[in-house]
Amino acid sequence: MERQGDEVDASQTDELGKKGQEPSRLRRLKETSAFKRQTFFALEDMRCACPLARVVGIGLFVLIVANAAVAFVWVDDGANPFASSLVAWFYRVSTVCFFAEYLARLWTADVLYSSLSPGRARLRYALSFMGVIDLLAFLPNVVSWFVPLTDALKCSVNLLRLVRLVKVSRYMRGLETICRVVSKRRHEIVASVMVLLLLVVVTSVLMYEVEHDAQPDVFDTMLTGVYWSVTTVTGTGFGDIAPITAPGRLLGSVIMVLSVGIVAIPGGILSAGFVAEFQNTSERRIERLLRDDGQDEREGQQPETCEQASDQAEQAEQADPAEARRPSEAAEAEGPSAAGADRSGASDAGVEEKGAAST
Repeated sequence: MERQGDEVDASQTDELGKKGQEPSRLRRLKETSAFKRQTFFALEDMRCACPLARVVGIGLFVLIVANAAVAFVWVDDGANPFASSLVAWFYRVSTVCFFAEYLARLWTADVLYSSLSPGRARLRYALSFMGVIDLLAFLPNVVSWFVPLTDALKCSVNLLRLVRLVKVSRYMRGLETICRVVSKRRHEIVASVMVLLLLVVVTSVLMYEVEHDAQPDVFDTMLTGVYWSVTTVTGTGFGDIAPITAPGRLLGSVIMVLSVGIVAIPGGILSAGFVAEFQNTSERRIERLLRDDGQDEREGQQPETCEQASDQAEQAEQADPAEARRPSEAAEAEGPSAAGADRSGASDAGVEEKGAAST
């Protein structure tokens, strides 16, 4: 039974290799135990997990969504004591499950960060963004079990439960694409945002200087000018603050025209990045399929062992004995002629040697 489980895990790691996983991670997966391997699959890639590990992963996802739904819907006003106690027990069970998940992720961090040593891999997970989110998903509730909380702290704990909704991002593959696009285009995005911030700062100072004397109660500070500039540049335009002087209105018109093009720059950069990312993903998928097809064809043409080669020969002889005898008959027919050619060649060589010796 254990050998069968190891064979299943080996096929799963081979499937991960075809999906383009890192060689170091594949090697680490093959070196770990079957239980740790399935734990990693349940947390990171349920498609490669066994049925039981897949059920655990799906149950964890359902628990995260249920916590988010309860945090949004439920309001503890004390009117229904039974419902309040039921929700409290649900939060306790969820906290224990998230604590177990955190320990499991710490345990399998050396597989996730396979290029690092086990200690450094676990430290990297603990200090990562998702590691902090996993810690906040259960730690405030555990503290509330042992420390008496005031009403303000209880409200803070309830708000921190909304952090559990961020854990859903692990199961959304589209967010990984967004992160890759932002990472690749970060220089262009930062440059466009800097231009936008520069426009906001300059226009806020100019509008404050132009409108402060005409409207001292409206443009009373520089922050009011920043507020007006942000609402104007982004196209929101609440209308609570507006210029009344001719220079102020002219400045506002120029800012609105400039903001149409400047605000659209980050969106255009992200759109181009998404198109390039989708094209690269399609090309990588096609190359991987072609490479896998080529390997399958080579494996199908060349027998792996001598036993498989002999089995193929026996099958061919059973299918058509006459076709199987033709190569052997041709070899027998070529045998005497080849032997005669060898003898004649040997005699000619002997004659040449005698002539050379007499000379």
